Amino acid sequence: MKLTRKKIFHSVPALFRLSSLARSLCAALCLFVLTHGPAAADYKLEPGDQIRLSLTGLDGLSFDAIVDAHGNVNLKWLGHFEAKGLLADELENLVRLDAAGKIVKQYNANGEIYIIQLDGDEIEVARNGYRPIIIGGDVARTGQIDFRPAITAREAVALAGGVRSMLLADDVTIDPIQLMRWQTTYGQAALQHAQAIVQVWRTTSELRQDLDMPPPTHAQVSVSNAVLDELIAEQIRIRAVNQENEAGERRYFEDAEDQAEQRIEILKEQEIELAKALASDEEEEARVISLIERGLAAGSRIADTRRTTVLSATRLLEVEEDLAATNLVLTRLKRDRELYEQQRSLVLLQQRRDAHLALRDASLQMDTIAKYLAGASSEIGTESLISDIDYSVTIFRVVDGELQELRAEKMTQLLPGDSVEISVEQVTQQTIQQTTQLTE
Repeated sequence: MKLTRKKIFHSVPALFRLSSLARSLCAALCLFVLTHGPAAADYKLEPGDQIRLSLTGLDGLSFDAIVDAHGNVNLKWLGHFEAKGLLADELENLVRLDAAGKIVKQYNANGEIYIIQLDGDEIEVARNGYRPIIIGGDVARTGQIDFRPAITAREAVALAGGVRSMLLADDVTIDPIQLMRWQTTYGQAALQHAQAIVQVWRTTSELRQDLDMPPPTHAQVSVSNAVLDELIAEQIRIRAVNQENEAGERRYFEDAEDQAEQRIEILKEQEIELAKALASDEEEEARVISLIERGLAAGSRIADTRRTTVLSATRLLEVEEDLAATNLVLTRLKRDRELYEQQRSLVLLQQRRDAHLALRDASLQMDTIAKYLAGASSEIGTESLISDIDYSVTIFRVVDGELQELRAEKMTQLLPGDSVEISVEQVTQQTIQQTTQLTE
């Protein structure tokens, strides 16, 4: 890294942007990894992963960055890079290559501008955060689990509090009170199901910026029209508040950027006029010196002429510094505006994902209770009940941009960002009785 202790008065060239790189990952390799378990070094960067960029000898320039929903990472003054599908080392090589020879402005405690020329080798990129695992279904605590390399589905179930069958949520004795409990549970699940569907609709309409997107219909839910209308109205109010806040933020950025751009234009005009004045003063100084040397003018005139030239140079210097500072303010405003849009999209995507998980859990609960309600007058409690509690594992994983549903074993190693669905398959009569006794 080359450090130049030289004062400058011109803006640094615009940040370079790295062109997009193609990614390739076939489904066969994904299935192999699902079976055998990936090595930690093979984890590709995906949206939601966090990295740490460090510069040797320049700790103040180190920072964290998150891969956004589009697979890009904003490395501030180094530019934007497509990180999706790359290893951290591969991203590091790309950043080093792009940064080699780049000039960066820095300010000291006195506000003076210095330049730093990078050679690329001082840059280090390392992963310091994984996308979480999302676990749902028949577990005690659904939601996020921090990912760690080599974690298995069995360990994820343990971290989620173990298996919890929705079939065992209530006393299974078939009597009117039990039927009422099942009906109440089904009604609660139906309300959660409707809430999740409406929330998915609201977040999707915000992401697409489509306010005319039709809301869910009564055919999609199991609640009354009045309840559905109330849920839709609530989400519309939330969307309206979000839109008002977003419009305010965007107006702020637009007004601030307009003011900065207007000031830049004024400073550029001043810079041109002052440069002309300085050139004229320098010509006048040269003319006076020539007259003095030929004995045609008094020597005292040179002091006044030089004083005028120095004053013009000083004013030009001040305008150039002000112009450089205003350009930096404009760059930061544009970066902050882009970061705001990215964070807004990430929040909406996370809300929609949470709603999808809630929708799936509510659907499973409704299906389970519906089976009990349908079989309440049948042979529950007889030999038809199968033995042993067991559960199946289904992994929902994005492969080549498409969501795939993969059946897995309990010892299957998971990947960052996996969604894991746990389903209890078998329940014994003895276990049902024991659970009934505990819940009474």
